[in-house]
Order: sequence, then structure tokens, then C-alpha cells
Amino acid sequence: MKAIDMTHGQRLAAALLMEKQGGSFAGHIARAFYVADSNNAKLLLTAFDELFCKFYGLHCMNMEYDAQGEDA
Repeated sequence: MKAIDMTHGQRLAAALLMEKQGGSFAGHIARAFYVADSNNAKLLLTAFDELFCKFYGLHCMNMEYDAQGEDA
């Protein structure tokens, strides 16, 4: 999946995790995404596709882990 194809909620989940766990650079990209207009958001998603996809994948893994913990 490409970041540009994610839903807005998926993009926000990635950005929140980027800001929380991604270090200074990823955090700044996330904060730029929050305030970007639609044209600039598309530029960020295209330029930093790997970053958004990586952190969305981590978000999904965290959600699976949390769901497994509830089943235990």
C-alpha cells in the first residue's frame, strides 16, 4: 500500500506514531502533515511514503498485539 492510498485515519495513525516514536525527523514530518493543506499533504505523503508506510505498519502490529493481550 502506498501512503497516498491510505485513508485519512490511517495517515493520522502513522503520523501520531511517527511523532511519538520516530525521532526528531519523523516527528517534524508528522507535524508538517498535521498542518499541511491538501496539496502539501500529498507532497509529504509522496516524498515520505516509506516513512508513513513503516509507521502505519507498526501501528497495525501494535493493534494486533493489543488485541491478543485482551484475549489472554
